[in-house]
Amino acid sequence: MNAKVLAIIAIFINNIRICQSRKYDNYTLYNTVPTEADHLKFLQNLDKQKYIDMVFWKKPYKLYEDVQFIVNPADKDLFLERANHFKLKTEVMLHDIGRAFKQQEVRKYFRLRSDMFSWENYHSLEDIYQWLADVAVKYPNIVELVSIGKSAEGREIYAMSLKKKGTKYKVIVEGGIHGNEWIAVEFVTYLVQQLVDHNNTKNTKLLELGRKYDWYIIPILNPDGFVYSQKTDRLWRKNRRTIENGFGVDLNRNFDYNFGKYGTSEDVKDDYYCGPHPFSEPETRALSEFISQNKHNLRFYFSFHAYGQKVIIPFADRIKHIENYAEMENYGKQAILKMYKMNRVKYSVGTTYDTLGLRISGNSASWVKKAHGVRYVFTFLLRDNGSYGYALPPSQIQPTCEETIGGLTELMTARPRRVRLNLFNSAPKLKGSFSILFCTVYMLI
Repeated sequence: MNAKVLAIIAIFINNIRICQSRKYDNYTLYNTVPTEADHLKFLQNLDKQKYIDMVFWKKPYKLYEDVQFIVNPADKDLFLERANHFKLKTEVMLHDIGRAFKQQEVRKYFRLRSDMFSWENYHSLEDIYQWLADVAVKYPNIVELVSIGKSAEGREIYAMSLKKKGTKYKVIVEGGIHGNEWIAVEFVTYLVQQLVDHNNTKNTKLLELGRKYDWYIIPILNPDGFVYSQKTDRLWRKNRRTIENGFGVDLNRNFDYNFGKYGTSEDVKDDYYCGPHPFSEPETRALSEFISQNKHNLRFYFSFHAYGQKVIIPFADRIKHIENYAEMENYGKQAILKMYKMNRVKYSVGTTYDTLGLRISGNSASWVKKAHGVRYVFTFLLRDNGSYGYALPPSQIQPTCEETIGGLTELMTARPRRVRLNLFNSAPKLKGSFSILFCTVYMLI
């Protein structure tokens, strides 16, 4: 078969794929808060029975918790009629989510010009990988780029290590475990840039942390899902392993921590399908092996996600606070106060149950904390609070990255102290009376 025929076949396959891409034109993004049992039951039935074409971005788990979802324009009238029947108030956040997705421009990066990589737009997997390679070439004395394994579709999963002589402790950063969480990937690349480019980094705390710790950074754990989200279905969450009757596993339900018990599904077609058994996926096996290899003196583990504006503390399946929760909560509160002072963006801190009203199992952060006893394990849910959700516009990438760096450095350098917060009242500025939150004092070891 000659090259011309192969090229024609490739174009044909690509055109088929484009035609099969999931479109969200004129889908409406809604927010609602169930305040009665009937409200909650109605929303949960919509999720289970699927008689209306809608996609939940934040599922209905608990009364008085925000629920966000998009509705097909063909079913919009039916949905509104049923919501009115149950006297459920809804708020339109975006009238056309498809249009918002199209505005999330993915701009080309020109290789060997690492200083031209910007956080004013989103990036493709190919360009992110090229930029990481260029950074490794530009800073050979402090940076090493290695593959820690391959994805289900055979793509490399890269880790960038930043090592200094004489450092004792380690930090591991994980991003891109879900294909549709683009802002998490952008932040992790921004973190790399801030750690290596000392000339343009004004954050002296981060520079000190760069010298104090060895950093191991995995920008995209789920490259297959990330590519599929950019090319075929913007909301694709899972990896892309072919499984009987469906595709993909939610990688953040596939770790060996209370596997399959909470906040997951045994249905392969469900977005939260946990897989047949713990570490069934090449991506989670690669990460778990990499962490196990670097567990000695592992001080911090960070997992970055979107969206929700939360700083989450293990364990994700627990209602009660255990181990050094109070210590981490204290540092988390200092972090969100710093973030609020920077951009007036409100984050909250607590366990998964505290902040989201649900319990999950099989997630990476809980596994790291339990299996390896890492003292400080945090999950960040980045912007926003649901106004845009997964359609976060490019104009918010840079400020999201800047405030998250501020919170991260504050958290890592914090000392036990009383934290004054007024993040949840109507005052626009940090003035006037404060609610005082007393936190138990622990000493860093």
